Amino acid sequence: MASIDEQVFRKHIEEGPFQNGVDRGRWRLISIAWPQAIIAVSAAARQNSPNEYFLRFELTNYPQVAPTAQPWNIERQTPLQQNHWPGGRSRIPAAFNPSWKNGQCLYLPCDRLSIEGHEDWKSKYLDMLWSPSGDITQYIRIVYDLLNSTDYTGIRSS
Repeated sequence: MASIDEQVFRKHIEEGPFQNGVDRGRWRLISIAWPQAIIAVSAAARQNSPNEYFLRFELTNYPQVAPTAQPWNIERQTPLQQNHWPGGRSRIPAAFNPSWKNGQCLYLPCDRLSIEGHEDWKSKYLDMLWSPSGDITQYIRIVYDLLNSTDYTGIRSS
């Protein structure tokens, strides 16, 4: 039998906000091997770059505890090579920073690992904080918006 946190996650991905993003081509669920889930997030078309990036989420104690996610190589089932992380001018390199915590997570206020030690984020980035009353789309909407912004230039090696 699935744990409560897994049951809640599975319910959330079947509901409106997540399915709305799926229907609009913004993201899609790839797999669940609890407590991990892999979700593909669409990216704006850029030369020599993928049309989506895969994120492997760690979801222990979801949704009471914020998830953490790292870019993922779906073919190798390993963390994405640093030179294939999304690149950009300002916001993208800050959020997708493979040097931050050795590439274990994205540098975002909604990420469980990144929020540690950033007390100022709790007042500075209210709209990007994880809320236990929300769902996984809180996180993936931020990623989608970044990957579809004018700041996004494609993969780092391009």
